[in-house]
Amino acid sequence: MKDVNDTQKETVATLSKKLSLPYTGTEQDWDIEMADSNRINEFIDFYHQYNLTFEERVALMWLIIASYDDFVNENNVAIDYRWDAIKAMLAKDRIHFVELINY
Repeated sequence: MKDVNDTQKETVATLSKKLSLPYTGTEQDWDIEMADSNRINEFIDFYHQYNLTFEERVALMWLIIASYDDFVNENNVAIDYRWDAIKAMLAKDRIHFVELINY
């Protein structure tokens, strides 16, 4: 049986490849290190357009949130139109994102 860390590593490696992220396998906080405020729309579209595993959906949502957080901090804004889309995604799959929502 695989342990959680092996599953997480496989998930982020797979997502990184699909999204062409500069993943090396040594990242401690994958979502924060791979966050890209210029790719938020692409990440949101990818979330909706592909049949992702549960683990991929959760990891991708963490990446979307980290990227959006970077955007807010870089541009000194409170929110923009994408926040509504992100909130809707979180609400739709609320049961899967309890940890993220509480964070």
